[in-house]
Amino acid sequence: MKRRILLSVAVLSIVACGPMKEPTQASAPDPTTDESSDSSGSGSSSSSSRSSKGGTPDNLAPPPGGKPVKGEKGEAPQVSSLASFQEGLRWGMSHAELTKMFTENGGVIWKDYDEKLAKARVGPEMTALEAEREQQKAAFGRTFIEFKDTPTGYDATGIAHEYTYKNRESLMWIQRQGKKRFFFFINDRLWKVYDEVPLSDSGVWGKSYLDAVNSMNGKLGAQGRVLGADEKKGVFSTTVDYKDGSSHLRVVDRSGEKLVGLVLEDQNTLGQIASLRSNKPEDPNAIDPTVAAVTKNGLSDPNASAAPSASGKKDTKPPKKK
Repeated sequence: MKRRILLSVAVLSIVACGPMKEPTQASAPDPTTDESSDSSGSGSSSSSSRSSKGGTPDNLAPPPGGKPVKGEKGEAPQVSSLASFQEGLRWGMSHAELTKMFTENGGVIWKDYDEKLAKARVGPEMTALEAEREQQKAAFGRTFIEFKDTPTGYDATGIAHEYTYKNRESLMWIQRQGKKRFFFFINDRLWKVYDEVPLSDSGVWGKSYLDAVNSMNGKLGAQGRVLGADEKKGVFSTTVDYKDGSSHLRVVDRSGEKLVGLVLEDQNTLGQIASLRSNKPEDPNAIDPTVAAVTKNGLSDPNASAAPSASGKKDTKPPKKK
C-alpha cells in the first residue's frame, strides 16, 4: 500500500513540474511582452466554416447613427480617417527609425514602464523594473528579420501570405497592450502593420469575428465590404475592408485561432505591390526549364526510323508509294 501511495505521489510530482506551455522554437525571436499582454498563438490560420466555403459572415449590423457609408462599385467604403490605427507611425519610415521610436529614452517602451515605475518602491523593485525595460528594448531590436532565400518559421503562421521572399521584404514585431503587432517593410520602408488581437468576452473587439466587424463598422460609421475567401484573388479567409485617402484597413477572420487580424496598409505601396514583388515564388510542381525546352515540341524516339524487322535486321527501305 505504501508503495502505491509513493508511486502516485511521484507521478503527480512529475505532472506538476512539467512544462506549462509549448516551448519556444530555437529560431524564434525573443518575445517582447508586458504584464497586460494576452498570449496569442501564431499557428497556421484557420478560418471559420463560413469563410472556408467562400461565404460571408451572418447578421452584420449596420453602424448606428444614420445611413452608413458604403463602397461604390464593389469597392471598400471610403471613411473619414484611419490615422488612429497608425498610433504615431509614419508610412515609409525605416526599421532603424522604428527601432529608435520604440527603444530610445522617452520612446514607446520607455513610456510603457512609466506607470509601473511610478508605483514601484525605491530600491530592488524599481531596479528590477528598469532592468526589465532595458531587456524589452533590446529584445525588440532582435525581432528584425529579412525574407531572403531561406524559409522562416513565419511560413507556418497566420501571416504567411503577408510577405514574399527575395523582394527586399522584412518585418519586426512587438507584443504589448494585449495584442501582437507585426511591422512589414519593403525596400526598408514601413508599409503595413498587422495586429493579432485575441477574441474574448472581455476583449476590445468582442468574442467573435462578427463582434469585431460590427464594432469596426460602428467605430468607422461605415458598412465594410465583405470578401469571401478566394485564394485566386489573394483572399485567404473572410475579410471586411475599408479605406481612407492614404490607407487601407482589412479585418481578417482568424477565429479558428481565437484571433482577429487588423491589417493597415499604405495605399500607395499597395498600388505598386505587383511591380515591387518582381521575384515570384517558385512552383514546386513546375517542370525544370531545361526539360521544358527539350520537350516543347514533344518527345520522339531517334531510333524509330531504323527499327529492326522481323528477321532481326534493320529495315532501311523507304516505304512503298501508293
